[in-house]
Amino acid sequence: MKKRTVTALLTVCMVLGDGLTVYAVPARMADGTLFDSDYYAETYPDLMMAYGRDTAKLYQHYVSCGKAEGREALPSKYVYPELPPPAGEAYTVEELVAIYRNIIESNGITWDPSLKGNWSETIGQHDIFEWYNYDDEYNGGNWGTGFLEPWNIERNAYSELEAFAFGDGTGHKITSYYFEVLGWDESMGMIEVVAW
Repeated sequence: MKKRTVTALLTVCMVLGDGLTVYAVPARMADGTLFDSDYYAETYPDLMMAYGRDTAKLYQHYVSCGKAEGREALPSKYVYPELPPPAGEAYTVEELVAIYRNIIESNGITWDPSLKGNWSETIGQHDIFEWYNYDDEYNGGNWGTGFLEPWNIERNAYSELEAFAFGDGTGHKITSYYFEVLGWDESMGMIEVVAW
C-alpha cells in the first residue's frame, strides 16, 4: 500500500551497526551554553573514565578547564545558529517554530511545501484516529504527527537532524522537510505538528 509508513516528527532514530557512534543531541545549559555531554565524554576518553556520562560533572569540567584546554563541547557535524532573543518575556509559539526551522535549515535541510501532496483533501479531512484509513488516497511524502516541546525546541531540532541523517534506513539521507503546526496543546504544553 502506498504511503503506509507513518513516522513521528520527534522520534529520535536508533542507528544499528558495528563501529557507529551515536551522540546525544546538544542541550542548552543553565548559563545558555549549548553542550553535548555524550559527545564530550566519548571524544575525550580520560573524561569518560573520570566522570562517565554525568552531564553536570562533564559540563563543570568543560567550564572550569576543558574550554581553556581547547576541548570541543559540540560535534562539528552541525551548524549551531545563534538564537534570537524573545520579543517579549518568553518565546511565543511562532518564535519557537522559527528557531526550530532556523536550526534545521542552517544544517542544509530544505523547506519543501510540495511534500505535503494532497493531505488537506485526503488524510487531513479526517479525525486523527481514522487517518490510516485514507493513506491510499494520499499522494505526498510520508507523514506523521508529533509535538515540539517549547522548553526543548533546540533538542527537538537536533534530534530531527539525527533522524534526517539516518534517512530511510537504506543510506538515503533526508534532504528536505515540511510540516504544519496544527495547534497548541494547553494541557500538555506542546506544539502539535504534522510532518511530511
